Amino acid sequence: MGFKEIGKKLQLAREEAGLSQEQLANMLGCAQSTLSNYEKGKRRLYLTQLENIAELLDKPIEYFMESSSSHTETSAVNNITNSEDDDQELLQIINTLYTLPRERRRSVMDYIIWQKTRSN
Repeated sequence: MGFKEIGKKLQLAREEAGLSQEQLANMLGCAQSTLSNYEKGKRRLYLTQLENIAELLDKPIEYFMESSSSHTETSAVNNITNSEDDDQELLQIINTLYTLPRERRRSVMDYIIWQKTRSN
């Protein structure tokens, strides 16, 4: 999923909440132009920023991350193959992430999102 699609979802969620760009920008502590660039997909949103936005707009963070290109939206968890090797590898990744401090986990998530957007 690219920045533009996340931006479109951000705009939709903001409008559903009945907020102007200026109002939400003030709540976030950023400039209205910054929020506008997020919504246009011209500026990268970091996970911590997206978590804050999701909380303010009363949306789960997955709302912004799931692709809306298909009618049957599924989370990444549902797309994982069921092979035992993949399961073991994912469990190892999850267990390793669990041992990291929260800020480091966020950095890892930011990196994963960045890698995913590069592949699109």
